[in-house]
Amino acid sequence: CIKLVAQTHPSVLETLPIPVLHDFCNFFMAFSSSQAHITNPYLRGKLLEVMAMLIPRDRNQGFEYGGGNLSNLFQEHSIARQSLIPTLIQFYVDIEITGSGSNQFYEKFHYRHFMAELLLYVCQHEVYRAAVEREGQKTESFVRFVNMMLNDAIFFIDESLIKLAEIRKIELEMADTASWNAKSEEDRNQREQLLQQTGGQTRWGLQSGNEVLQMMKMLTGLILEPFMRPELADRVAAMLNYVLMQIAGPKMMELKVSNPEKYSFKPKQLLTLVVDVYMNLAKSETFSQAVIRDGRSYDQKVLTQVWNLLRKHGLKDEAYINTFYDFVQKLKEMENDQMELDQQLGDIPDEFMDPITAELMQDPVLLPTSGNICDRSTISRHLLSDETDPFNRKALKMNQLEPATELKAQITAWLAEKRAGK
Repeated sequence: CIKLVAQTHPSVLETLPIPVLHDFCNFFMAFSSSQAHITNPYLRGKLLEVMAMLIPRDRNQGFEYGGGNLSNLFQEHSIARQSLIPTLIQFYVDIEITGSGSNQFYEKFHYRHFMAELLLYVCQHEVYRAAVEREGQKTESFVRFVNMMLNDAIFFIDESLIKLAEIRKIELEMADTASWNAKSEEDRNQREQLLQQTGGQTRWGLQSGNEVLQMMKMLTGLILEPFMRPELADRVAAMLNYVLMQIAGPKMMELKVSNPEKYSFKPKQLLTLVVDVYMNLAKSETFSQAVIRDGRSYDQKVLTQVWNLLRKHGLKDEAYINTFYDFVQKLKEMENDQMELDQQLGDIPDEFMDPITAELMQDPVLLPTSGNICDRSTISRHLLSDETDPFNRKALKMNQLEPATELKAQITAWLAEKRAGK
């Protein structure tokens, strides 16, 4: 009923009596917040989809009274104030279990869109921002939520930028009139159909990716610790570096299409959004270290180009741009220091190396299920998506990891000797 009204006469929702709206919210919260009532996450997703239709919207979306009685609904509803944020975060995790069908894989993104709409809307209000900060202290569940957001951001943006390059290739083919006309009608029709299909996929992917980045910007502005956990920090830095490399690096011209707005490609907006997340995280020393560890996409030349683009197009005020520049210089100094340290260290003893990444371990832990030792960040990252021991596939959970204190002490002593030049 509400969905039908929202789709055909949305202004009716603005004039519903406040007690009726509260009753609707009571129903949605009762059944979407508890797996005891509805175990199927897709059914809970349908409830959140309808609940998102109670967000006040603009006139161009059919609303006529500035939100009317919807304007203060979420601020005043006591159950939503208490339970909506944990409900949304848990739902984002639960909907990951999609089954084997490709439709179910894409369906999870459909429902996560409404979750994101609700989260971004309610977090305009202090009571919900405080709730996010409380949820961020529930480390394990919040880290899983952040990990899945990262997966989504990487999927959407990577796929979309690849498809933008494909669109540019087809447009260039069509611009070469002689060569295009020399193709058979069947070939031209196939390329035009591919252009249309790829365009639709690109538009959806960029809109969705932008939404995930908006969530990351909001969340990193409130709480940093979950994003800087050992199992996530490197992935967060690598994702942000990758996007900056694609839209401001040497291959950025491959993304230049004739009508970027048609595909929801707004490079300036995307650039500033990624930089905002970057600078939120720049408050953490862990992030700085993760950025320079990224051997795939971290590039001082790209970051300098980002700084030039921010200045050239006036995308940020002078103070912000100067702060970004200072951070880039800090990264350069840290990179030089790390290169010097690497030269000092020379060959690393095999027993100090992570058996999976072949890198020096910082926080070695014992896997009781196999007796192997890994760096905590390496095994924690694996366990986020697969709760098994990678060496023998036995069930393994994060709380079973045992600190390898003696080995860690040996690594610390070895590093101290190397730094002292012994």
